Amino acid sequence: PGSSWLSERSSIDEAAMVRGQTHGVTIPHDFGWVVMAVGSSQFMNIFLSVQVSMARKKYDVQYPTMYADASKKDADKFNCVQRAHQNTLETWAPVTILALVNGLVYPKASAALFGVWQLGRVIYGIGYAKGGPKGRMAGGILSHLGDLPLMIMTFFTGAKLAKLTR
Repeated sequence: PGSSWLSERSSIDEAAMVRGQTHGVTIPHDFGWVVMAVGSSQFMNIFLSVQVSMARKKYDVQYPTMYADASKKDADKFNCVQRAHQNTLETWAPVTILALVNGLVYPKASAALFGVWQLGRVIYGIGYAKGGPKGRMAGGILSHLGDLPLMIMTFFTGAKLAKLTR
């Protein structure tokens, strides 16, 4: 009585762990920070989505057109807003996975770096919309101050989980 399905293991699982064939992963108490960072990333996406919706209305670009035709007035302005969102969508899932995996070993650092990446993406979107391709640079740099350390951290996380380091 009182045992939950989360704490139950079969004898086969325990025997495999003793032989080193599986790896028991303990979710750290601070992993909640990573979960909150993942949740907050949806607000980043909503912000960029709203930017595109407002640009569609402002520049009269109707669905399902992804990018405005170059012959259309203000096509470049709309396309910069759309490209900022699209570029973020292209990297959102991989960076989220990096944050989740690294959060198993380095939860606070992982959550913080994912937050830096998100802030960078918002600044990237605003800059790209207001200043064209050159306007995206500050946000791009800030984004990379979040995602590049997460990429590198993955090797340290892997080594720790593989018990190559202490």
